Amino acid sequence: MQRFLMRFQAAVLMGACLALPALAQNGRGPASPDEIAHVVQIAAASDKDPVATMTSSEGRWLQKWIDEVPDYNFGPDKAAFWLMSGAAKGELKRVAIFQHAASTAAYQVQHRIPDPRQSPETLEAVTIAGLEGVLRAYENLLPAHPDIRSAALDSALAARDKGTLAQFVAGLPPMPRR
Repeated sequence: MQRFLMRFQAAVLMGACLALPALAQNGRGPASPDEIAHVVQIAAASDKDPVATMTSSEGRWLQKWIDEVPDYNFGPDKAAFWLMSGAAKGELKRVAIFQHAASTAAYQVQHRIPDPRQSPETLEAVTIAGLEGVLRAYENLLPAHPDIRSAALDSALAARDKGTLAQFVAGLPPMPRR
């Protein structure tokens, strides 16, 4: 199971990194207004119940859409790598990675950001939005699943609550170079 989750996470991140050039060949058109609204709706539902959303047809639709839509690049950021490298463990890691993808996708489509890597400020804003979504979902999971508690995510929650999440994100390790 652990090997499956590691492969799943690697595939999600690799797909996000490689999606734009490969998907230009899939014949799929740009994101429609209905799809954009659907992405935002799914991300909001996932804030409240990320496990149910991730495992639903809506969650599968979102992952497929993120992988295939040619006019947006939903590549990983340092918060995604932080989550994968130990900030979240076990099933929480899988849920946090999904939630991060949902939250960053919603933020990007709402703010019409096709590629956040075009400027460091934009990438930072998208990274913060993704982590904020993870923290909302984490807070909603904790009452029913106190065993998933993560010291790293608790630190991020404390930073958010103090209004210093941007500084927290700035202090995360940089993404590995390609």
